[in-house]
Amino acid sequence: MSPTIIKVILLTVVVQIGCVSNRVSCSLDALYEQASALEVGIMMALFAFVPALFAIRSGQWIDSVGPKKPVLIGIAIMSVAAFLPLAFDVKTFGLWPLFAACMINGLGFMLVQMTNQQLVGHLSKAESRTNNFAFLAMGYSAANLSAPIASGYLIDHLGFQSAYTLALSAVVLGLLAFILFIRSKLPSSWNRPKVVKRKGNFELMGIPHVRNVLIASSFMSMAWDLQSFMIPVYGTEIGLSASEVGWILGVFAAATFFVRLFMPIIARHLTEWQTITCAFALGAASYALFPIFNNFYMLSAVAFLLGMALGSSQPNVMSLIHTESPPGRTGEALGLRTMLINLCHTTLPIIFGGAGNLIGAGAVFYVVAGLMGGVSVFTSRCQKQSVSRTSRRVVEELEQERSQKKINQ
Repeated sequence: MSPTIIKVILLTVVVQIGCVSNRVSCSLDALYEQASALEVGIMMALFAFVPALFAIRSGQWIDSVGPKKPVLIGIAIMSVAAFLPLAFDVKTFGLWPLFAACMINGLGFMLVQMTNQQLVGHLSKAESRTNNFAFLAMGYSAANLSAPIASGYLIDHLGFQSAYTLALSAVVLGLLAFILFIRSKLPSSWNRPKVVKRKGNFELMGIPHVRNVLIASSFMSMAWDLQSFMIPVYGTEIGLSASEVGWILGVFAAATFFVRLFMPIIARHLTEWQTITCAFALGAASYALFPIFNNFYMLSAVAFLLGMALGSSQPNVMSLIHTESPPGRTGEALGLRTMLINLCHTTLPIIFGGAGNLIGAGAVFYVVAGLMGGVSVFTSRCQKQSVSRTSRRVVEELEQERSQKKINQ
């Protein structure tokens, strides 16, 4: 792994710590001020919904201007979001600073995340791309584990202002690190042909290989959303304590980190589509097992199994997006993926919540298990359709690298 990729991954971790800390602190601050569940739900929806509106255009812009400007602007936007709750106290100004902070925070982090994902793929060699995305995904897991814990302790012992200070400090640290140590190391452009004419924002959905990846990514996002929303609902329904529910969610997060440690070994034996197919099949089995148990330890074991399944999917999805996207349109494909995922984040909690009220939390798990089982059949067919094309693209990239080395010599 090149030093530049390592720096990009570390930058993503630092910035995401600021993002997650700010989001968690905003939701808790609103709840402490007696905000309704609907108000907090709208607040969290804004974090995903606003980026969904601009994701495709942002991806096209990233393709056209290169990586430097989007990362700089994205971190600057996040700095504004982290500063708002500090400057405008909720007790004095009400909830509007929190709504604005979540909306702006989501928009800024979208730019940073999409650009850094494209950077890791662009800077990686063909044979190491999946492994490098696994390390990037491990960074996401580490930030998602540490930021809520740190924010919670700061809020309990020092108050909300200290948690907002942590978020702002992390983002500012990322901004300084990018300007001083990373920006000069990045390419000015993606060195790919520019796309002059597009038939529309959803043109890429008409390309079968790209559409297959986006469909798989959307269903995996659905599975991820379900565990974060329905495990607390199901745990409360069967009488688990809040700490036990928290530990089950923590076990899931730990499993996503754990499986990504072994992604280099998995990548040697399975292709991307094979790994994704196994992830859907294992995820289906996990969701089918959840309603069977009401014991904390057994549910923790099932959550670990589910975390292993879902955690293995993201690096492979990201690798496939870079492999299957048309030249010069990787950012656009990432934008389309981001839009679909954020729409899931916005709508699925409402759908799952309504379904849970009608048929019960356990039945929702069975429904999603059936869907994931069906998608595993779909992705196995994608593997058959894509394997020859993927192999050819890898060979072409390796030949291009060898030719470039000869030219440089």
